[in-house]
Amino acid sequence: MTWIASSPQERRAQLGRFLLGTGNIGGLATLTGPGLGLSDSEGLGLIDRALAEGFKTIDTADVYTGGNSERVVGVWNREHPDSGMLIQSKTGFTSSGPDLSPERVGRQLRRSIDTLGRVDLYVAHTVDPETPWSASLPVFSAAVESGTIRAYGLSNVDRPALESALETADRLGLVRPELVQNPYSLIVRGDDLSVLPITQAEGLAYTPYSPLANGILAGRYSRGERPEQGSRASTVSRTDAFLDDPGLMKRVQEFDRLAADHGVTPAGLALAWLANRPQVAAAIIGVSKESQWQGVHEALKLAWTPDLTARLDALFPAT
Repeated sequence: MTWIASSPQERRAQLGRFLLGTGNIGGLATLTGPGLGLSDSEGLGLIDRALAEGFKTIDTADVYTGGNSERVVGVWNREHPDSGMLIQSKTGFTSSGPDLSPERVGRQLRRSIDTLGRVDLYVAHTVDPETPWSASLPVFSAAVESGTIRAYGLSNVDRPALESALETADRLGLVRPELVQNPYSLIVRGDDLSVLPITQAEGLAYTPYSPLANGILAGRYSRGERPEQGSRASTVSRTDAFLDDPGLMKRVQEFDRLAADHGVTPAGLALAWLANRPQVAAAIIGVSKESQWQGVHEALKLAWTPDLTARLDALFPAT
């Protein structure tokens, strides 16, 4: 039985307009250390704020900040048993590489449930070239059939991997994956011509991450600035490639001006673009500052027009 609603409107009602990313609680994604990310109390406050703002889904992973993210989300969940928040976690990344072996997936799911209190949506965080879908998907499928989780999904998949997973699930009579979580933004649009046609044709919910391209679409680096040491952008190798592309950064500056012309911040315009794409169920966003909440508010209030879509497609065409 399909749990994720099939229409874009129903999916957004179910998942929320945005999903709260918690990879910044206790550190930055896979990094931990003094001065990195949010403290426990700040993380708990962030989730409180997200609930008040109407968020409906919390996204975490067993690898985030050495387990701190799941731990804090679990504390919050137990303190708010009637919140109605969906909890999504992921597994598959390890210090030695991808690992979706059936034994590990089952073990990590049990551990995440123990830590979080429950897992509603469970996602294969990556593709494991050493483990075929025929070995890993039965574990996810059985978790749905037993009621342990409500649905499962795949992350960081290209078109061949997604097609292979769906074919395997159908051939083996398994519950299908219902979500796809890939990087996607105005700058990173590879899925437009590859993965998104599959998610639309197959009725899968597309819940992308990194909607601001590591802050580049938030107006942070438009005048030649570089990410501060210890910031999340500074830990992502792709950020330097973007910043060192003069043609791209010129278009980003034009984007900043377009946002100003419409009375919103660059982040507000970038998030509004995603919120108004019918192919996107809900984007995952990380929030830690009041200015970032401003971008969320702007995205949901901006009156979208076909002209805005055309102008942004011209600036950042799908490739």
